[in-house]
Amino acid sequence: MLAEKISVEIKTVTFSQSNIEALEERWQRLYAHSDACFFLSWRWIGNWLTTYKPELLILEAVRSDHLIGLGLLSITEERRHGFVVSNCMRLHQTGQPYEDQIWIEYNDFLIKRGEEQAVSKAFLDALKRNEVQWDELIVSGMDVARASELSRDSGMHALIRWQTPCVGVDLDGVRSSASSFLRALSSNARYQIKRSIRLYSEFGDLAVHRPVSVSEAIDWFDGFGEQHINKWGRLPGQSGYANREFVRFHHGLIRAGWEKGEVDIAVVKAGDELLAGFYNFIQGKRVYFYLGVTIETDDNRLKPGLVGHSMMIQEYLDKGQDFYDFMGGEDRYKKSLGREHGRIVKMVLQRPRVSLYVENALRSARNLLSRGVQ
Repeated sequence: MLAEKISVEIKTVTFSQSNIEALEERWQRLYAHSDACFFLSWRWIGNWLTTYKPELLILEAVRSDHLIGLGLLSITEERRHGFVVSNCMRLHQTGQPYEDQIWIEYNDFLIKRGEEQAVSKAFLDALKRNEVQWDELIVSGMDVARASELSRDSGMHALIRWQTPCVGVDLDGVRSSASSFLRALSSNARYQIKRSIRLYSEFGDLAVHRPVSVSEAIDWFDGFGEQHINKWGRLPGQSGYANREFVRFHHGLIRAGWEKGEVDIAVVKAGDELLAGFYNFIQGKRVYFYLGVTIETDDNRLKPGLVGHSMMIQEYLDKGQDFYDFMGGEDRYKKSLGREHGRIVKMVLQRPRVSLYVENALRSARNLLSRGVQ
């Protein structure tokens, strides 16, 4: 017997508090029957809608009167190189750089478990048939395997704008093979961390500390800002702390998720000496390391980041968590403490447009010339 056809509805909504609440129940119900990550949970998506109240397209997929897919798309005009004018759709982003700096990762449509490919294809087919004028669909932070699947099913020209490895620590694996996290590391990483711990112990006992209230959690989050800006810079696209829309979004996330245990803020200290601060998300037994700061030191024997992460990881291990996800990034410390478990990409699906064809041809020629010069 053939499966009933998937029906897709597309509608434009300018979000207000009332229609955010109307979407919440359906989103939460579908999320409970999906394999989606924290960034597609209502905690993240609901806070995104409440903070920015964007105008979006809502995609809904239904089969046999059951909701099996949802997606939220913005449309903005992008001008490039003086001759490209493109109507860009973005999945779970507004298209405004200051609002999109919240760094969504593991992005995707929200889809019922087992229906991922069928619903994605139905969404793409419906978008191509729809009267809405668009030229490019941009999905940032998507798993590379899912991006490849969407590219094949779309029948459109696909570009990868950037990609990065995802690194994490399999806490279940550590639990079954070693007596502690440190014993699971390479001898070099273990030596550096143990030496740092010994030196930091001169300041007092090393311990993880957490805020005792939501207001204190927000204060600690804000307190990370100076160190984060010092490391990443205060220009557009650098530290999120230099962007008030980034800070506003995360204040909302902390208010909504801290007491429920979905947001974790902590610092690691040696006595009264601060080593590192952490801002993490927790979904079930998975921990997502989102943002951290370390105190600068001139002593290269001291590794505040390695020590801080190792203590946080050991604590999550002791609490029964099963994965510590560093997520995307090429940072050396991530590869010292964890292993690559995937890749995320920014993918662009392009409709057939002369200006996009010319832009891609010029880009290819430039890349060939660059390789020739090298």
